[in-house]
Amino acid sequence: MELTKAEKIVLVSMVTDCIGVEALIELCGKEAVSKLDALAIDLAGNTTPNEMNETGPSVVKKLANSILEDELPTRLEGSE
Repeated sequence: MELTKAEKIVLVSMVTDCIGVEALIELCGKEAVSKLDALAIDLAGNTTPNEMNETGPSVVKKLANSILEDELPTRLEGSE
């Protein structure tokens, strides 16, 4: 599964919303989180609100489809 830079940033933002900034800092380090924040600010400045609204659902759909595609052959193989 390939994600655009914008999709990756939005995905990290979604995870951050779930686990919190402190947990992300523990996982990735303060410097990495600071760089991610700068990238997110830059992305927001260069992206229309409509594009941002479309990116979140798009990345979730890609992730879900990727998981399902990976799972499907396993289920078929196991049911034989």
